[in-house]
Amino acid sequence: MTRLNVLVLCGGESAEHEVSLMSAKSIQRFMSKDRYNPIMVGIGKKGEWLEGEPFFINEDDPSKIALNPGLREVCLEKGMIGDRKIDVVFPIIHGTLGEDGCLQGFLQMHHLPFVGSSVLGSAVGMDKDIMKRLFLQGGIPCARYITLYHWQKRRPSFEEVKKELGLPLFVKPCNLGSSLGISRCYDAEEYQKAVETAFEFDNKVVVEENIEGREIEVSLLGDEDLLASLPGEIIPPGGFYSYDSKYIQSEETKLVAPVELDEASTSLIQETAKKAFRLLELSGLTRADFFLKKNGEIYLNEVNTLPGFTSISMYSKLLEATGISYPELIDRLLELALKRFAVERKLKRFRG
Repeated sequence: MTRLNVLVLCGGESAEHEVSLMSAKSIQRFMSKDRYNPIMVGIGKKGEWLEGEPFFINEDDPSKIALNPGLREVCLEKGMIGDRKIDVVFPIIHGTLGEDGCLQGFLQMHHLPFVGSSVLGSAVGMDKDIMKRLFLQGGIPCARYITLYHWQKRRPSFEEVKKELGLPLFVKPCNLGSSLGISRCYDAEEYQKAVETAFEFDNKVVVEENIEGREIEVSLLGDEDLLASLPGEIIPPGGFYSYDSKYIQSEETKLVAPVELDEASTSLIQETAKKAFRLLELSGLTRADFFLKKNGEIYLNEVNTLPGFTSISMYSKLLEATGISYPELIDRLLELALKRFAVERKLKRFRG
């Protein structure tokens, strides 16, 4: 049996570089070596493409994991890395230039199949403002919010925002994940600091109302045949699922996978997640994050088109609870990528 050459792309230039390396480490460990030949390539923080062994340093420390400084620089040319032809790509670069459609467009121009959503779905799934506009247009309930732009001469004051959205407020960069740059604020001083922090990560910021409810997540897998997993619940320390509670203080964060919900709530969450997946024209994999209120109402917080693949990833845990093991999950995602590529190659817009 001929093994497929799988280019596992990780790292990247965004603030989620370390999270990406942790995801790639798990993929490398669990990918079937009988079916696949993983080609590990890291994109450095300055954009250089790197390969070699050992690939990681400090790989057991989520705050210090890094690419080995001794890696050699390589390039992707004519669908090849060196003398190895790439059969399929698993891009697990979270955040800017990896999850927002830029890398997806680059891979499409190289005529390579890849795991996950294409350019459009990746772009709208990354931008919290555009994503919520589409949710609202499609009748999916989400938190009220306002958008701030870096070029605004006058931004709404704390008092104006408080009057419209109430307290506390959540301030988020539009195009970033892993809870980086997100703040919860109760007063004018905290609000000002939160906005400044968010603008360090992006030139567009959303300010959202607080939704009191349980944090429920569901994993999605597929394309035409779309599977929604059993729901899970996140119970973070202090009631706020921050970057630290995800990756640094993870032992203090309780992940319940799956969580027992009544049949009506489970069905509503799964069907709404599928609706959002179709609405944003996503593909392959997505995690949908909800708030579930005491009265049974749900609000879709966001979708994540390249959710983490770390050892504590809720995405893989929920699918495992639904009956799909981690190695099988990798198999299915690579199969979906190859199937979608075969369909797209038949379109007349491609000449090759």
